[in-house]
Amino acid sequence: MLALLPVLGLSVAHAMEVAVLVSEAGGRGQRFVEALDAALAPGVHRLAGAGLAGGEADTALLGRADLVLAVGHAAAERALRDSSRPVLAVLVGLRDLDRLKRAHPARDLGAVVLDQPLERHLRLVRAVLPDAKRVGVLLGPDSVVQLPGLQHAADALRLQADVHEVREVADLVPALDHLLFAGDALLPLPDGLVSGPAAARTILLTSYRHRRPVFAHSAAYVTAGALAAVFSTPEHVAVDVADLLAAAKEPAALVRKIHSPRRFDVAVNRAVARALGLVVADEQVLRERIADGGAQ
Repeated sequence: MLALLPVLGLSVAHAMEVAVLVSEAGGRGQRFVEALDAALAPGVHRLAGAGLAGGEADTALLGRADLVLAVGHAAAERALRDSSRPVLAVLVGLRDLDRLKRAHPARDLGAVVLDQPLERHLRLVRAVLPDAKRVGVLLGPDSVVQLPGLQHAADALRLQADVHEVREVADLVPALDHLLFAGDALLPLPDGLVSGPAAARTILLTSYRHRRPVFAHSAAYVTAGALAAVFSTPEHVAVDVADLLAAAKEPAALVRKIHSPRRFDVAVNRAVARALGLVVADEQVLRERIADGGAQ
């Protein structure tokens, strides 16, 4: 698929050559590339496959392209190491991006991250629990950087955010007991410590013991026992990137900032809702409420 990725579009004013470097064959990266190929309008920019980050890569293309589109953390790392061209990273998290920026402080690096805006997470809480007053927010060493914007997002939705940061696994259960005792719901933000399988299991078991819902950041978390989540798929990100490429006239416009995903989906665990005695609206209704600010 990568070898045959077509060069799209005719020569137009300000057209860019975009080299697409993926972290590995198949999986999320392939889904992203196929969706981007379908979404990018003809006659805008020239898109060409540059290979795999962990294997054969087209170094000549990486060296001459106007922009390197790095799909995944490994691709972004190789693009920053082996190419001097501006890099737009996708399918990465804020914590991955922070590490890349610290490792390559002088490089032109932008991203479309998977992390949802804080307000979107809280709008989901408000859409599902319209009478909620307090939300326990669990932070770890990576996600603590989002603390400054958290209170503003909560105030906008008339929610009190009770925040607790855990620095090691031993702090997790005491933090959960504190947040779940006082709050109407729990929101663990994506984090290397808080989001691991063992931590997620502890979070779900402890929240169920307190009979409090967990609002998560992935469909897999909902399948495992969270009540609901807002998240973006590789296909969502691909269409967002196509929009950015269509609007950009030069690479600097794409690497000047970090973009949150515009498109998103919602998942609900109906069995958990029934166990907690909650009536939760249809996913389409929840998406509309989130887009309208969370209000019913």
